[in-house]
Amino acid sequence: MAAQPHVKHSGIFLGRFFRYSRRFFYVIGGIVIVLIGVRLALPYLVKHYVNRKLQESKDYAGHVGDIDLSLWRGAYEIKNINIFKRSGKIHEPFFSAPYMDLSLQWGALFHHRIVAKIYMQQPHLNFVKGPTPEQTQAGENTSWNRMLEGLTPFKLNRLDIHDGQMHYLDDYSTPKVDIYFRELGASATNLSNARNQKLPLPAGIVANARTIGNGTMNFNLQFNPVAPRPEYQLQASLTNVNLPALNDFFRAYGKFDVAQGTFAMFTSVAATNQAYAGYVKVLFKNLDVFEWKKERQKNILQIFWEAILGAVTTVFRNQPHDQLAAKIPISGVYTNSQVDLISAIGSLMRNAFIRALLPKYDQKITTGQVASMVKQGQIPNANAQGNGVSPTNNFTAPPSETNKPATRLEMPPETTGPPGK
Repeated sequence: MAAQPHVKHSGIFLGRFFRYSRRFFYVIGGIVIVLIGVRLALPYLVKHYVNRKLQESKDYAGHVGDIDLSLWRGAYEIKNINIFKRSGKIHEPFFSAPYMDLSLQWGALFHHRIVAKIYMQQPHLNFVKGPTPEQTQAGENTSWNRMLEGLTPFKLNRLDIHDGQMHYLDDYSTPKVDIYFRELGASATNLSNARNQKLPLPAGIVANARTIGNGTMNFNLQFNPVAPRPEYQLQASLTNVNLPALNDFFRAYGKFDVAQGTFAMFTSVAATNQAYAGYVKVLFKNLDVFEWKKERQKNILQIFWEAILGAVTTVFRNQPHDQLAAKIPISGVYTNSQVDLISAIGSLMRNAFIRALLPKYDQKITTGQVASMVKQGQIPNANAQGNGVSPTNNFTAPPSETNKPATRLEMPPETTGPPGK
């Protein structure tokens, strides 16, 4: 009996269906295999790319230990990054960190910007002083901004640091010197102005740390990252630094030491129209640089030098407050800076014999004040035309993350711990 036409057509349809289905599954399977292969190869490709970027500097070279990818959040993690000076004569790396996370800043997408953020955990930065350029490590002649931005395909907009350290080392002095900040926390925000803020100073950096001598460092900077000329307002301070902890530094470079005393420093500086102005105020309290019982074992020249220093600090000390202080005004342009030593000496004398300087900021210096000083000719060689900033503008950023008080930063404000995978 002949096959029915519809049965014949059904068989042809089913045959084609299974044939095309097999091809479809083969294609899908091939794509899946390729994607798995790419995913397995990506960490090695990214690691090769990062190591190549870290080799682009003339004087410094770096490498990373491992790379992990977190594709679902558009991020990758760097394990054990080290950057050394190429001379090979310095043992300490210029920069090192056991963990870095580079990712998209998803919050910026609401402002129609695709930008990146970087989180660093326990980074170490070592500045080294040596007798030759090959034995000195200061990070000069290298574009670190370009290297950092080269690690991500997107423009950097935020940088967070947790539990960092910064050292100044001199292994060739007698005694050896190690001045440091520890427990360093910092946040740099809106570096590319991803929020499209119309503020004169839309970006900010806040940082704080413990110092040698168990003091405290606070740093607050507001600035314009896209201005053709420097536009910023800076307030920074060091407080309650125990001076005997710095005796290795004093002995190495001043040939004296301190029996007791604390140190504080406050500075406020602003810049606009290629000019800057501000002040640095230093205070020494309960300072004693000469203690006879301790000095008997030293040579006579060193005792004589420390006795002179002790006499000077006694003469210029504010006796009721047992405090030595001076306020040093600074101003200038980027091609001709100056420190007004006459005003500094006058401030020292006034403090010594008339009144004690209060251990705090005198006033906050703003870009508006600097522009006014430029217009009035109070800063030599400054261009009053500058970049068109009006001296009546007293720039102060609104209460936002760009000018928050520099309280101790334990974790980036956007997270409660290291970014997860």
